[in-house]
Amino acid sequence: MTFRSIKWAAGFSTFAAMLAIGIGLPERQASAQVQAVPREGVSFSDTVTARVTVETVDEDSRTVAITLPTGRTVVLPVANSVTNLATIDDGSLATVTYSEVVTMLNLRQKGPGSKDARRDQMSGKPDPLDVATGRFTLTVVGVDLAKNTVSVISGDGGAVRTYAATSIAKQDMLKKIKVGDVVIGMTTPLTITAITK
Repeated sequence: MTFRSIKWAAGFSTFAAMLAIGIGLPERQASAQVQAVPREGVSFSDTVTARVTVETVDEDSRTVAITLPTGRTVVLPVANSVTNLATIDDGSLATVTYSEVVTMLNLRQKGPGSKDARRDQMSGKPDPLDVATGRFTLTVVGVDLAKNTVSVISGDGGAVRTYAATSIAKQDMLKKIKVGDVVIGMTTPLTITAITK
């Protein structure tokens, strides 16, 4: 009987010691437990000319709200070189030229998700959130390492866009992609440099 009591007492004291250590340890914050995976991306400057709907023109602030062919509505500043804002009516169609930054955030090669991304891209029904935020899914149709360029096209057709890799980071990215890879990214329109009826 004494032997059982000693075993029971030792077990209880071990449990109590573990409990005391657990209470004494500092609590880890949730942010320390979960770390975000940084998104690696490269950005390209681009100039786009498109036929858009002019939602409204504000001559005082020199801004114009336009709806792009994708359905995305953006408010952009107008360059000082544009002098015909007074001739542009709200609700009219116009041809605008604007600068933008295209950021390729993620290159889905042949791994998980590439099939789903291709299927979504080919569906012809863009996600409204993707349209509103400027998120895109494109397919790489050409990589020219000699000229340091990458060419992409949207799944529903349209023009092939070619971007020049002018920095070492962009040129390193080119070495990692192949024709057929799916590119996920964001477009950020910047400034309207021309607008005509």
